[in-house]
Amino acid sequence: MKVLVAVGSKYGSSREVARTICDALESQGFDVDLSDAADVRSVTPYNAVILGSAVYGGLWRRDASALAKEHREALKARDVWTFSVGMENVVVAGQPKDEAYGIAESIGAREHRRFAGALDPEKLNIGERALIRALDPPLGDFRDFADVRMWAQNVGAELREAAVS
Repeated sequence: MKVLVAVGSKYGSSREVARTICDALESQGFDVDLSDAADVRSVTPYNAVILGSAVYGGLWRRDASALAKEHREALKARDVWTFSVGMENVVVAGQPKDEAYGIAESIGAREHRRFAGALDPEKLNIGERALIRALDPPLGDFRDFADVRMWAQNVGAELREAAVS
C-alpha cells in the first residue's frame, strides 16, 4: 500500500515529526513517500494520505491548507489522517484555536491529532521574536516522538484493517 505523508513545516520541527511517522509506517511494511505540502502535485498515486502542518496562532501553514483545499475531492476518496504540531498553549487573540479540525473534516479525515512542538527562538525572524517576547510561551523541544510513533503504528493498523475489508 502506497502512503503519502505531506507536511507544512517552516523550521523543520513538523518535518521531523512527519519523518518519524514515515519511519513507523515503513517499519510496518508500507511504501511511504515524505513530501513538503507545497511540492505535492497530486494525491492520485496514493492509497492513503497523512497530512500535517505546523500551527502558528491556531492556523496551519498555507501550503498544507492549500493542499487540502486543492485536492479535497481526491482526498475524500482515500483514507486520510491529519496532524498538527505546535505550542497549543500559545493562541493569538482573535484567531481560531485551531483551524486544523475544520480542514480534517472538509477532507474526510479519519482522525486529527495534535502533537506538541518545539520553539527555538534562535531560528525565528525578528518579528517572530517580538511576538514570542510578548506571548512569553515556554521555550524548548516538547515533542514526544514515542507518542508520534505510537499514533503512526495505530494508523498503520487501521490501514491494514481497511485493506482487508
